Order: sequence, then C-alpha cells, then structure tokens
Amino acid sequence: EEGLSGVELLRLLGAAAAPKPPPRRSTVPRLTPEELAIAEDSLYGDGGPNDVLASRFSVDLTRGQLQCLQPRTWLNDEVINFYFKLLQARSNKSAKAPSCWFTNSFFWNKLSGGPAKRNDEYNYKDVRRWTTKAKVDIFALDYVIFPMNIGEMHWAMGAIDFKDRGFRYFDSMISRPHPNFVPFLRRYLCDEHKAKKSAPLVDADGWDLLTMDPPVPQQSNGYDCGVFTCFFADYFSAGQKLEFSQDDMEDLRVR
Repeated sequence: EEGLSGVELLRLLGAAAAPKPPPRRSTVPRLTPEELAIAEDSLYGDGGPNDVLASRFSVDLTRGQLQCLQPRTWLNDEVINFYFKLLQARSNKSAKAPSCWFTNSFFWNKLSGGPAKRNDEYNYKDVRRWTTKAKVDIFALDYVIFPMNIGEMHWAMGAIDFKDRGFRYFDSMISRPHPNFVPFLRRYLCDEHKAKKSAPLVDADGWDLLTMDPPVPQQSNGYDCGVFTCFFADYFSAGQKLEFSQDDMEDLRVR
C-alpha cells in the first residue's frame, strides 16, 4: 500500500497468516526509580556520542550506539549482539537453565548468503570455524540460539532445538520463516556433525520446523522487533514461558 514502510508491509502481509495469540499474563517487573534514572541518563543525559557506557566481552557500547533504545527506534546489531553475549554469560553460570550457545546476528546471513543473495545460497564454509572458536560442541547442548536480520529491515530469532530435534522460529510479526530456514539449518547440522564428529548425522531428515504453541507474542508497530527478539532469547534460554507483550516494550527497551 502507498506510503507504508517495508516493515509495515511485512506486518500487514503476515497478519492474515499469523494465528491470533491468546491474552497474555505479563511477568515483566516494573522498573525501579534507580533503573529509570540510569536509563534516563544513558539515553538523554549530557555527554558525547562516543562516550563508552558499557564495556564487557572486549566490546564497548557508546552513548551513540545506545540511542536505538529510545522509543520508536529500530535496534542496531551492536546492542542486540551485546545482549546475546550477556545471555551467554548467564547461561554459562546457570546449572539449572538449558545449555545454550548464542551466536551473533551474522550467523544466519553468513550461512544463507544474506540479503544480497536473498538467503538462497547455502555456505557452511563461512561458519565452519565458529564452534571451534567458541570451543563448543553444539550436539552436547539443548539449544543454539541466533538473532536474524531479515532483509536489513526486521529482527527475528531462530533456534536449533536438540531436545526436540527440530528448529524453532520466533518472529513478532511473521509466522513463517524463509523457505530455506529448515533445509539450510538441516544441512548445517549434517555438515557440522561430519566435520566435528567425522560421521553422518543419524536421521537428519527427521529434523523439521517445530510448532510454536502458544504462538509467540506479536508486536503492533514497525519498530519493536529487536526488543521482542532479545526477550524471545532471554525467556526461551531460561526455560520460561514467553509471558510478555507489546504493553511491556517500553520497560523492556531500557531494562
């Protein structure tokens, strides 16, 4: 439709096919006055855009990079990748939560050729060394979790589920993933198993898209997809139900 952005068009196209989620009970606590003050200073306080406000994992986040956390703003990959690193650190320390490996936002596009190739070109070579570098055996985990930059205009989350032997797609706007999502992830598992285990993956053809029941929370605008993506990862990796909604986005943006 004339005048609509690409993200708004995606939302309209996906709305008809997406199952309507039931009303949700939120488990998101309200921000404390102290937390609100920190957020206010980080987003609107004095200082230059190059001021480093967070430094961890050999990564510096600047005041300028954090401006995407202001309302009605699309999250950048620096913030999303930093948040996924925080989730990895939490997962590594938890003995009760599912065992997870979190990749950065380049994993899916490296594996599938990215927007320039319309995610139609499988490429294991570009991600083959990722697990070696991370010192992780994915076949000993519960989940591999990765943020997905969709066409450079939308965020979603994918997961390889080793417990249920399938693939999960978390999208706050569209119910179905790219047609290559399942076949490319299946090929990735086969190639990874052959490369790291020197043997074929048994029953690889049985791995398929898993139904999300209940459906994942949905956004009602064109800019909160990155926040939804971060908290899909947060709740799912902790073994929690996705009990948050659009109404929680204002708080979740700055949490």
